[in-house]
Amino acid sequence: MPTPTPNPTANHAKPAPTWLPSSPTVAFYTLGCKTNQLESATLAGTFKKNGWQVVDLDDSASVVVINSCTVTERSDTETQRVIRRAKLANPASRIVVTGCYAQVAPEEVAAQPGVTDVIGNHFKGDLYQLITQGPPEASPHIHVAEIDKSRMMEGGMESGLDRTRGSLKIQDGCDYKCTYCIIWEARGLSRSLPVADLKTQLTEMMDAGFVEMMLTGINIGQYQCPDTGTDLAGLLNELCAMDGDFRLRLTSLDPMEVTDELIAAMANNQPKICPHVHLSAQSAEDFVLKRMGRRHHVADMVTVCEKLTTAMPNVAIASDIIVGFPGETDERFEHTRQVLADCPMHTLHVFSYSKRKGTPAADFPDQVPEPEKKRRAQVLRDLAADKWLAYRQQFIGQPLTIVVENDGAKGMSENYIRCQLTEPRPERAGQAVIVQPHLLDADRTIVELV
Repeated sequence: MPTPTPNPTANHAKPAPTWLPSSPTVAFYTLGCKTNQLESATLAGTFKKNGWQVVDLDDSASVVVINSCTVTERSDTETQRVIRRAKLANPASRIVVTGCYAQVAPEEVAAQPGVTDVIGNHFKGDLYQLITQGPPEASPHIHVAEIDKSRMMEGGMESGLDRTRGSLKIQDGCDYKCTYCIIWEARGLSRSLPVADLKTQLTEMMDAGFVEMMLTGINIGQYQCPDTGTDLAGLLNELCAMDGDFRLRLTSLDPMEVTDELIAAMANNQPKICPHVHLSAQSAEDFVLKRMGRRHHVADMVTVCEKLTTAMPNVAIASDIIVGFPGETDERFEHTRQVLADCPMHTLHVFSYSKRKGTPAADFPDQVPEPEKKRRAQVLRDLAADKWLAYRQQFIGQPLTIVVENDGAKGMSENYIRCQLTEPRPERAGQAVIVQPHLLDADRTIVELV
């Protein structure tokens, strides 16, 4: 399928300077969320426009860009590991670290051997200009500033490098300060792109051949058009009124932001809105939720799931769940497990709590031992596997629409069922086709073309 034309914030990038090789190459390594993936793809588009070749991390790239995550201390450690790997694979490369870790701990990042440039989220959209304005120096360049709410890196294109589904960034930042999270500091306050700009980008993506676009951001439920005040439900109605054969998929939502209006917008605009909701519930126990600084109660989460399944009987509901949060006793964990077992929720993304330096939760008493966190995580992963299998079984013999991926052998259905085709057809990559599941197990849903 055709590669979409990138629409990065930096629209006036210059050709590669003379101190670089005549055919410069760049490698990207992205950690963390879908927004990071989209921003890496947008940056890659800028390099491509200026004659650079995008290569793998282990190739001898002129420049290596590591787009970091800092959601946990383990994320920081992983970024450091990737920096070491890049230095070993590319001793002469310019190693540039951007993203959330670079934003909140620039001096720590700059101290890692091999790093030449540290570029925070505030300047991420200027990355190409910053690293091509001059050669690296003995000491790392640090470009970090407090996030300006009036500034936002745009981009509507592939959801990662070489993907068939697209992503459209509608929002950045978060106004909430959960006790375990530092992303509000790394990404700044919530800010949104105008509806008119998003319509233009959606049209460009359709013209480029995409049929599915994910609406992404750090907290898309906080979307509010800066020009008109339109909220997320209104944005969906506006986008779905556009001509064209396309479908939109939402990324993670706070349960309190799944309003009746948003549910109605999703239900009334099918098939242009995928019946798939990913909640950031984090727990199903009220004491733990309060300690996390979350705004909802368990009853709110259950009510949202019930309303969604009533409005869209085929909806797939997933949620992020953190186990082992400080103060989560055996009894509180068992309550979470029972609520999730009974709730009309179809799968879970389970994480063990990991301390994040600089957050209140890191200093809370009643920390849960690591072996117990691991046990609880496995209990919920087993529950999630059972629930997801039961959900998929109801679609045996029923039609689903998938967007075929690059190898022509698999695709994703509207309700987020990953399907494996019995007849791979690479020429169908990027196309929406109707399939029928006829066999499934814990890992696979086998489908045939209708």
